[in-house]
Amino acid sequence: MYSRRSPMTLTYVLGILNYETVLLFGILVSVAFAGGEVNKKNNLQMLWFCIGITILQFTVFTLFGKDITTRFYPVIVHIPLILMIHYIYKRPFLMSLSAVTAAYLCCQTRRWIGSTFLYIFDNDAVWYTVQILVTIPLLYLLIPYVAKPVYQLMQQAKRSQILFGLVPLFYYIFDYSTTVYSDLLYQGTKVAVEFIPSVMSAAYFAFVVLFTIEIQRKAKAEEEQRILAMQVNEATRELSVLRQSQREAAVHRHDLRHHLRYLESCLHNHKVDDALAYIRDIDHCMDESQYIRYCENETVNLILSSYAQLSQNAEICFNAMVNVSEEDFQTVSSVDLCVILGNIIENAIQACNKVAGEKYILIETRRQNKRIFWQICNPYVGEVRFDGKLPTTENIGHGMGVKSIAMMVEKLHGLYEFTATDGVFTVRLMV
Repeated sequence: MYSRRSPMTLTYVLGILNYETVLLFGILVSVAFAGGEVNKKNNLQMLWFCIGITILQFTVFTLFGKDITTRFYPVIVHIPLILMIHYIYKRPFLMSLSAVTAAYLCCQTRRWIGSTFLYIFDNDAVWYTVQILVTIPLLYLLIPYVAKPVYQLMQQAKRSQILFGLVPLFYYIFDYSTTVYSDLLYQGTKVAVEFIPSVMSAAYFAFVVLFTIEIQRKAKAEEEQRILAMQVNEATRELSVLRQSQREAAVHRHDLRHHLRYLESCLHNHKVDDALAYIRDIDHCMDESQYIRYCENETVNLILSSYAQLSQNAEICFNAMVNVSEEDFQTVSSVDLCVILGNIIENAIQACNKVAGEKYILIETRRQNKRIFWQICNPYVGEVRFDGKLPTTENIGHGMGVKSIAMMVEKLHGLYEFTATDGVFTVRLMV
């Protein structure tokens, strides 16, 4: 080994070169782990950072020697590197810290390979030379194949970031505490020797638990997205059917004169049964395509008309007051409206079917704060339980589709509220 007064031997030069090599290795791997974008501006800033840190490190190394440089390495290199990733690459501080400590962990591979050759040849020059030579193969392995998965993992939930950075951080503290600021590890102290295996075991099982929770949460979200996609497809189909029914109703109204002539002919020819059957067919078609104009928006009219007919068949009083213009609906697609209103009114009808007394669905829509405000009220029986802001799925009549409503409103950057008070269930939306 050598101090600041060591002569310019081959070992001395190789030691300095190794210091600069491990510096470059650590910076490149840290930035790659943090997902640093490769562009001219970032590359230039990183180049200036490398030059500045190299000058600082070389100055300290020359003036104070290897031991002092090693002891102050976290202040000279690691803290500036964390701040550089945080401010230049705009990464969260936790991610920057995890990237640097993980890169430090990778540096130990270089040192371990070099230590193997040191053990065989007992020569410091060989030790430094091997560490320098393995740098490029390790970079080729880490940056193309390891950095991207590491960055993707650190982009997950904050718990995953903490868990990922836990082992490198503890190792970093352990290594400096037992090899740089003391020699506990080399003395074979039992506490020091068993520390890292204990931390790694605890971190492993914590990772298993949190990873399982994350996978379950992701699977649940994907299932909800799949259900929502199915409802969107169904809403598209229903809108198509409603529009077709409306066209058929318009044709029937337009052809009323021809219908009357046919009925007149049947009656003149004493074909009463044919006339009655024809009247029933027309009546059935007209019932299926009953269209009420609530506002200027065709989609809203079609949806409300359809559910007004269903409510009438279920002996439910259906009252809708839609005080908005066509322009107010421009930010909401027809399919989104169909999913939201369809789920709400369908739930309301199901709830009303459980009620023995007065059955009603009241819908109020108005423009408020440059957005559309919806309020839908209906009676209910029993107890409605809430899980946070949403009624739980166990509540018959209000569980199915509630998550779809919430997800769709959130997609539109809107607000929603579900309340159940004094036997009246109310849904309020702002979209």
